[in-house]
Amino acid sequence: MPLVKLTPPPGVITEVTDYQAGMRYTSADKMRFRFGQPEKIGGWTQRDAFSSFTFQGINRNIFPHRDLDGKKFLFYGTSTHVYVESGNQIFDITPFRSDPATLTNPFTTGSAGSNEITVTHTNHGVAFTSPASRVVIQSIGTATVDGVTITAGEYLAAYVSANQYKITAVSGGTGSISGTASSGGVSGGGSVVVRYLTNNGPDDGLTGFGFGAGLWGASSWGTARSASGVVLSPRVWSMDAWGEDIVASVGGGEDTIYYFDVSAFNSSPSTFRGSTLAYYVTNTLSGDASQIPTKVGTVLVSTPDRHLCVFGVNPQGSTTFDRTTIRFASQESLTEWDAAITNTAGSQKLGTGTNIEAAKKGRGQIYVWTDVDLYGMQFVGPPFTFSFSLLGEASGTISKNSPAMIEGGSYWMGTNNFYAYDGSIQTLKCPVLNHVFDSFNQTQREKVFSAEILEFNEVWWFYPSQGATEVDRYVIYNYLDNTWSIGTLDRTAWHDAGTFALPVASNSNGKGFSHENGVNDGSSALAASLETGFFSGDENGDNIIMISRIIPDTTFSAGSSVNFSILSKRYPNDSTITKGPFAVTSSTNKLNLRSRGRSFQCKWESTAIDTSWRLGTWRAEGQADGTR
Repeated sequence: MPLVKLTPPPGVITEVTDYQAGMRYTSADKMRFRFGQPEKIGGWTQRDAFSSFTFQGINRNIFPHRDLDGKKFLFYGTSTHVYVESGNQIFDITPFRSDPATLTNPFTTGSAGSNEITVTHTNHGVAFTSPASRVVIQSIGTATVDGVTITAGEYLAAYVSANQYKITAVSGGTGSISGTASSGGVSGGGSVVVRYLTNNGPDDGLTGFGFGAGLWGASSWGTARSASGVVLSPRVWSMDAWGEDIVASVGGGEDTIYYFDVSAFNSSPSTFRGSTLAYYVTNTLSGDASQIPTKVGTVLVSTPDRHLCVFGVNPQGSTTFDRTTIRFASQESLTEWDAAITNTAGSQKLGTGTNIEAAKKGRGQIYVWTDVDLYGMQFVGPPFTFSFSLLGEASGTISKNSPAMIEGGSYWMGTNNFYAYDGSIQTLKCPVLNHVFDSFNQTQREKVFSAEILEFNEVWWFYPSQGATEVDRYVIYNYLDNTWSIGTLDRTAWHDAGTFALPVASNSNGKGFSHENGVNDGSSALAASLETGFFSGDENGDNIIMISRIIPDTTFSAGSSVNFSILSKRYPNDSTITKGPFAVTSSTNKLNLRSRGRSFQCKWESTAIDTSWRLGTWRAEGQADGTR
């Protein structure tokens, strides 16, 4: 009998039944398609800086950077901290959100015999968070109060009221509380200087309930909602370079712009903290910070014209955060935000959508996504500075980090589809659409992020599946071959190679990784699998077919073995009969077997360490057989 090819076309398809898929790939994990053939993805190793370090909070931002001397950095923004990786070390540079404040006798002891300390500070601004946000006590006039000694240093600040909070020393920090109260309820401390770090943000998305949640008319007036479509986002930092320094924002209108002076960090890395842009302007530049917005969303620097822009902001003359207003400072300025005839500052309110979700730099313009549409923001110079145009309708992004920028164009994940823009909006034909969106946790949608791997012409989207609170799945799109793949992987942020030689990623356990590095999951095996649908032995599946021989074609770039199984059925709802798994090595010429049925399914899998493989043109020999 002549040999027939067991070589499906490239890409995974899940939109049809296994029988409709036939000789197509229907499932994959840790597999990509390149040059028309499937191969195992590259492995990863833990970055050296994380050998004895773990993030606090969940990291959802990675920003590679170089200073003017060419020194490399990785900035990370978690739900509770901002870190910088420099020279294989991680430093906590979480910014101060306040100026130093001098308090008088702010400490009050707890009950007699306890070491509880309550701090009184009118309108302190500490948020009610879990874990508690942090305060740095910079100096204390009288360190011992009622037998309790408090030292200067960093503390957790547990919210009590708008004017009070309780402190506990940060583990491993410089602050400490010792001794116990003699009488209890005694105040003291003398002159105390405190400064507050950025309040912690949520790790997870939350559904908003209570009064005012949901759409107009969804329930009766004056009643709290027990269900709504309102989703409160997790903390996702945005960062960009301003020269050799970094501007940043926590987003969502919670706070102002933050600034990280890289030269100051280089001078004192172990003690450096970022600050608000207003504090930096006032105290380092001796400038006027009165025009700097106080509530901002995403921050981005327009290049090459050098305008600092914020997407979602309190409008000029207002203190209320507007989710669809864009403001930009005057060219080359950190301080001039109010529009005037003598500068290039300005603002624009977008006409559609309820929230600016994302902003990315593209070819000749900035792309701005609302929750429903895509806008272009193009530098045109005075007197308007920027022009704004609607590029596409009903094509909003699902999250802040969903858009991927490839050679000036963009690819992104929407609320129920995938899109591309390169002069016009295109809805991508995605054969795994139901696999993604039919098992998707909408409450955690702000955790979706894209990962570019330009080496392989790929965009990955990582997303949380239904029932998962953290990202646990991915979908891969090869934009040159127009193929898709799927799989599972715990990652929370990503940045492609460029500043660093390899892609950098983080996971929900607080570790950082270098990807496309080796073939393993660190020191463990990286399991990979691939399977087809059920293909008929003849054109219509009329006959029982006996497959008696398989001729494999596999290339190993590491290791020498992959497991192969063939499954057979007589009817679509019949039970399967499995032959294998058979170990296929680099020296395997053929597999002799007896697999009988009307339809067949092929499966490949590797679970051994130091193994990487690529499928070629497999072939099979079979013939019509009896039914006994």
